[in-house]
Amino acid sequence: MRVSEIDGTAKTKKRNQEFNEWLLTMGDGRFQAKPEPHEDEATWIKIPEGYVYSTGKIDIKSMVQEIYPNFLTRTEDHNYLRERAILTPINENTDSINEYMVDLMPGTYKVYMSCDEVCASSIDREEQFTAYPTEYLNSLKLQGLPNHTHKLMVGMPVMLLRNINPSRGLCNGTRLIITRTGNFIVEATIITGSQVGKQVLI
Repeated sequence: MRVSEIDGTAKTKKRNQEFNEWLLTMGDGRFQAKPEPHEDEATWIKIPEGYVYSTGKIDIKSMVQEIYPNFLTRTEDHNYLRERAILTPINENTDSINEYMVDLMPGTYKVYMSCDEVCASSIDREEQFTAYPTEYLNSLKLQGLPNHTHKLMVGMPVMLLRNINPSRGLCNGTRLIITRTGNFIVEATIITGSQVGKQVLI
């Protein structure tokens, strides 16, 4: 291996580590956010230019190859997985990237579905159930709510988007590897944060 190749590898590892630390800081809410002129609450953060994929139309295949080179041969390498992530503010793009990555992974996935009926209210009226058919409820994709279906498989890297139990390492931005998929519970290993290596049930 030439010296230039060694230097390039070292720079890549350093950049990946910097990104990993930046990502965890963002997930923990430790960034100094700034408000827009018309806003009262500060919610905006600036993403470093080196971490931004700028293009008019997303080419998922080339983006994945750039961020996850040799993905199929390194799905069990936790260091490789914790150093990489693709973030997008648009749910549609997130779904497309997730679908592409799931299709790349070997093995069989398990489909988890949300509840697909309207909860009975204190005033039980039959029309409230007929007004919202199951197909409509299943099609909803709302900010802050998970989609109706999720495909998970053993060995898949995932990221938590809620603070479930921060004291056990289950907080917004934590990344994990799925180790078992049950009917009503998922077992995973934490690969980022202060609880790296810990087995958890979700």
